Amino acid sequence: KNMFRRSEKKIKAVFKLQFQATKVPQLKAKSLMISLIPVDVGKPTLRLPKAPILEGTCTWENPVYETVKLLKEIKTGRIREKFYYVVVSTGSSKSGFLGEVSVDFADLADAMKPMTLILPLQTSKSGTILHVTVQKVKGEGPPDS
Repeated sequence: KNMFRRSEKKIKAVFKLQFQATKVPQLKAKSLMISLIPVDVGKPTLRLPKAPILEGTCTWENPVYETVKLLKEIKTGRIREKFYYVVVSTGSSKSGFLGEVSVDFADLADAMKPMTLILPLQTSKSGTILHVTVQKVKGEGPPDS
């Protein structure tokens, strides 16, 4: 009855993410935090603890894991876009917002080896650059599985 349902296949993919911010301007705050927000959800699914800013660089030592639900069109094999905002802030109220980048996990569905994205923060005059190392650690196996 429902033909539409079968035209897409749900894929649950787990991505390992590691973050570093460079060219961080002089701020009152001594540390930065990161929130991961799926655009379709609108609120954070993951928050990274504050990491210290050292000489303009902020490194989150520990990787985090995010489970992303992707939709694959069976006919074309195309994965439907799945955007997340990555928000960088000092964690203090409104003024703490440093900037954000958007990442489409559909583009990363084949990242079986670690891949580093170098993304200047948008909505920010700071010039800060976010380096995101992404690897898909779990996801779709062979088509028959």
